[in-house]
Amino acid sequence: MKLGIHVSVAGGLEQAPDRAHELGCNTFQIFISNPRGWRPTILSGQTATLFKEKCLEYNIEDPIAHSIYLINLASPKDDFRELSIQSLISNLINADKLGLSGLVTHIGSHQGDGLEKGIERVVGALKQILNDSTCCAQLLLENTAGAGNLVGKNFEEIGEIIRQVDSDRLGICLDTAHAFEYGYKIQTEEGLETLLAEIDSNVGLSKLKAIHLNDSMTEYGSNRDRHEEFGEGHIGKASLTRVINHPKLKRLPFIMETPKLKSGQAGKEFIDEIRNLQK
Repeated sequence: MKLGIHVSVAGGLEQAPDRAHELGCNTFQIFISNPRGWRPTILSGQTATLFKEKCLEYNIEDPIAHSIYLINLASPKDDFRELSIQSLISNLINADKLGLSGLVTHIGSHQGDGLEKGIERVVGALKQILNDSTCCAQLLLENTAGAGNLVGKNFEEIGEIIRQVDSDRLGICLDTAHAFEYGYKIQTEEGLETLLAEIDSNVGLSKLKAIHLNDSMTEYGSNRDRHEEFGEGHIGKASLTRVINHPKLKRLPFIMETPKLKSGQAGKEFIDEIRNLQK
């Protein structure tokens, strides 16, 4: 089972594999640059080499990065959309240098201009990003909890974007909390199968490259994005265990984005407990 957390890069990107390994993770997610700013990271060859050597030493599989929080590919503001494009290009290039398998990103909000216009902007932005970042790392679109004017709340919308962009380097990351908060009944066996069928018909399960294994602090269909510790929220331990054991999903890297797992013996024990749930 490929199980990990979002790891801090305080002190340098090359510290991330050490922190993941200390917790018993065999995959992880990082921010390559400051998640609340536009300034790109200037990545040295020495850092990239050390990072990759440590991942190899610790048998880390399919580590990924997450884009900055500011990204909005659907923005009606040309300058803001261009900043988002350049940030993703920079992060994809650095992800490739670090040997990461992908870069997860939120899509953004059309800010009242309508879904059709929002998707049109997203498609144009993604084509530019992928054309200007010729490397191996994939760009993974993450589903949202469905609040406001966000694009990508369901896999019909995401599928339409992927069809129009038509690139092998574009995939998806499923966030379990966001899916539940939007209105997918992943807390039931039937609901999980319905979700996977929708992903397969609109996107293709082969495009699903990672899972954010998060419980939800808010109730089903709330449209409010609030993560909770594994098994302690409204989705629950039994339902998330069903996710990690699903034959169509168990090969994927599972990333948890909750604070309990950041450090210490308690975090390692929690990782071991969840790993033991996979049959």
